Amino acid sequence: MIVRLFGVAAVLALLGFLLVVFSKRGRAFRGLGSGETVALDNVTLFSERLKLVGRPDRIVRQGGSLIPEEWKSAKKVSHGHRLQLGAYCLLVEEEYGERPPFGVVVLGDGSRVEVENTEALRSEVLAIAEKIRERRDRLSSEIPVSQPAWKCRMCGQRTNCGQARG
Repeated sequence: MIVRLFGVAAVLALLGFLLVVFSKRGRAFRGLGSGETVALDNVTLFSERLKLVGRPDRIVRQGGSLIPEEWKSAKKVSHGHRLQLGAYCLLVEEEYGERPPFGVVVLGDGSRVEVENTEALRSEVLAIAEKIRERRDRLSSEIPVSQPAWKCRMCGQRTNCGQARG
């Protein structure tokens, strides 16, 4: 009886061990790194001061640091991916008071690419965000035109235009 119980316990222990091994392999195959998951696509970060908003796919505590992750189906990291991670690093710092040393782009094949959180990247993200805000402000202003009155009378946008003639 004891031998039989020992055998069952050994089989269950082996099954448990195999499940742990396959689970870790599956995580690695999908690009999930180690560390404690702090947020999993459920936290929208917003900074009034920086006028930025973003929602990282995952924020993980790794080696004492908070690391934003973004999962992409792409085969390689683009400049836009680097900028997105730069924005997330700024937002994580604003929200949690800790500057991430890097962010991670997880590619479609499960590979992980670290994007260093440099001053140059931070400056570029803020400069691009400012350009976007400037261009959005200009969308509401009218484009100056000087059309002859007959063209204004024929125009389908005449009722929406503050510059219509005749």
